[in-house]
Amino acid sequence: MILRRRTYEKASPSRDAQKIYIICEGKEREKDYFEFFEGISSNLELITIPPENGTDPVKLMEQAIRTFLSDTPVYQIDESEGDLVWFAIDTDTWMEEGKILILKDFCNVQNNGKRYEIWNIAQSNPCLETWLYYHVYSEKPDHKEVSEYVSMKEYVNAKISGGFNCEVHPMYIKDAIVNSENNYSDTDGYPDLYSTQMHYLGKAILKYAKHELERKLRRVIQR
Repeated sequence: MILRRRTYEKASPSRDAQKIYIICEGKEREKDYFEFFEGISSNLELITIPPENGTDPVKLMEQAIRTFLSDTPVYQIDESEGDLVWFAIDTDTWMEEGKILILKDFCNVQNNGKRYEIWNIAQSNPCLETWLYYHVYSEKPDHKEVSEYVSMKEYVNAKISGGFNCEVHPMYIKDAIVNSENNYSDTDGYPDLYSTQMHYLGKAILKYAKHELERKLRRVIQR
């Protein structure tokens, strides 16, 4: 894989562009990853919302309420235009503490009576690095190999030559979707270890940015 820095100019979204809001748990890696897709296509307006007062699912839910559902919202969700809201969360200890279930219940309530699911969750187990891993590798991580590192983040940075590059590797999101789906399993709707639901969000992004991503990928490979 030939990796070079991103060299495209950001496009201004068209008036009827698909709008996707992503409330992410991480302040750095998640934000850097999703920002790659901001302005990549005039057909897609992606807005990354990093955490403000906490990273657990309940704190993100409370932030979403302030951002979208308060008397003075920061953003207006337009159902007629197909706007989407996604929570990108890790598993961490949130499962044991019941906080992911609280967020799921919140999304179900918000989606009740709507013509499509506006509010969505993409959970990674144990963390976003599971999704990043699948941008390069097609097989599930070897648990014994992962356990030799302090964290999944360190494992992925060591496994991918030079570490995951948020200016280049997101271009391979199509591969990540395939690899993630092929290795996905869950228990009662919660992803098992080294599984991630990010391919659902990836598909939403790819649907509106596919041609631009393919064009940019061809340019990188040809250099």
